[in-house]
Amino acid sequence: MRELAGMRGLEGVVVVGRAPDRNGDMLYLTGHVPMLAGHPSRFGVRGRGLGLLFVPTDARQGLHLAVTTPFHTGGHGVTDTVVNPNIVKGITEILQAAGMSCTNVGIVGMDVISAMTYRELERYNPTITFSQADDMVMNLRAVKSEAEMEALRVGSGWADEVGDLVRKLIKPGVTERQMAEFVIAEMTKRGATNGFATCQSGVTRSGEPFMAPPFSDRVMEDGDLVHMEINGRNKGYMIDICRSTVVGEPNDAAVHLLETVNTMLEVSIAAIRPGVLAEDLEKIANDVAVEAGYKANFAFGYGGAGTYLGHGIGLGVDEPPAICLGEKTYIRAGMVLTIEPGLYRTPAGGARIEDEVHVTETGCEVMTKLERRWWAA
Repeated sequence: MRELAGMRGLEGVVVVGRAPDRNGDMLYLTGHVPMLAGHPSRFGVRGRGLGLLFVPTDARQGLHLAVTTPFHTGGHGVTDTVVNPNIVKGITEILQAAGMSCTNVGIVGMDVISAMTYRELERYNPTITFSQADDMVMNLRAVKSEAEMEALRVGSGWADEVGDLVRKLIKPGVTERQMAEFVIAEMTKRGATNGFATCQSGVTRSGEPFMAPPFSDRVMEDGDLVHMEINGRNKGYMIDICRSTVVGEPNDAAVHLLETVNTMLEVSIAAIRPGVLAEDLEKIANDVAVEAGYKANFAFGYGGAGTYLGHGIGLGVDEPPAICLGEKTYIRAGMVLTIEPGLYRTPAGGARIEDEVHVTETGCEVMTKLERRWWAA
């Protein structure tokens, strides 16, 4: 990242971390996680739930962390930590000590800090020009190390095991809540943190990609379409797969929908390799849906053109690249993606099937081993 900063004419970069939703960049760089804003020790301080990390472009200098409370975890590579109830004053102290005046400093996480915090940052540092640099850390995070891959593979294996158990329980008379709570309990039993599941059945609920609540007390009936997300984290890294099936006896409309979604997934995965544009993968899936007669129903747009096939995963839930129309990012070896085609708002309902894949030098490795065609298994 220092090299990238130097190429952009930056003397350093301030990386923003916010608990619990945007701590991935700071966690990736140092292992530090900002404390939750609601912690009793955080009341009455400016910048609750935030941590600011300064990374000088000069490699001879260490990393410097600003936090609002002494109740914090350190981080690897952090030279010193400044504790100040006002997070802006804390990072200003670090910038001044590093000689950052009349210079350019990038900010990773500009969308995380409030307008008030940013105005204070400019007021305390009038001679520094701040600029957005959000892509710098994310570009590094996109390609996974061996240690990261190990965490992701273990988590993917847990999802395979739990999915194989839960699919045998789907039958008429069972509620969505029973299915989702079973998934969460089984993922937690295996060591996953932040276990989460969705279960949406019937024409209305399965017909939407996501609904609130993500699972209900609805009793599943014979012939219902149902889709289920199996999520969680292993060592901070996301677990994210989805399966769909028909409850009880399959019917022609449901099976046609499910087989189409499965084909969309298969052809998309077959096309993954370094150098492919992310949006081209979406187009490949769209063609399958159109040929099957689902011209106006697929992805999250509902309006005739597919808009979302998948995304990167890692420390964040939905990391770049987005696999969607208009996304000009080239797929790179080392990326980990989820491919999750879906068809929604059809007369039968909706379905989504999602696998995790690791991009290799020649194609991709499908990390998810769980049977896809639950309706035929």
